[in-house]
Amino acid sequence: MICFGIEWLHQVEVAKLHAQNDELQLKVKAARAELGSVTAEADRMLLQIERAKALKSKRAWSGMLAMIASCVSPGCWLTSFATDPAKPPAGSIRSRAPEKKDADEAQQAVIIDAPRKLRITGYAPEAAQPHEVVTNLKNTEVFKRVVLERSQREPILDGSYFRFEVVCEW
Repeated sequence: MICFGIEWLHQVEVAKLHAQNDELQLKVKAARAELGSVTAEADRMLLQIERAKALKSKRAWSGMLAMIASCVSPGCWLTSFATDPAKPPAGSIRSRAPEKKDADEAQQAVIIDAPRKLRITGYAPEAAQPHEVVTNLKNTEVFKRVVLERSQREPILDGSYFRFEVVCEW
């Protein structure tokens, strides 16, 4: 009878351990699923950070706009700045050599191609002033090429001014 009682206690204990094991297995599966979603979110965030870094490293726009404004002759005013092309081609992704990872898990570097030209449009009261703007921009040595593409007289409310378009290429 004692052996039967001990055997019964062991079977009850084994049943409890099986139930506990099943419960722990469910928790492990849930933790693995959560780990997978957190890993995917972390990868997505890292990709966004890499894209932001790539965009940020392209041009210091506020500094460039201030520099361009300093090149404008007195009496002139600018009406628009636009990149050329207006919308860059989609970024390409290229593999980078794996660092302490398997060859199958090569990291992806984000390469974003940016426009290579800037179109500046403005008005000047005198015909020589658009040429002065071009000369001033060339003297900064920021751009590879600066070209006055168009300069023509246009009537505006209180008189006529020279509407000019300058293209700066880097």
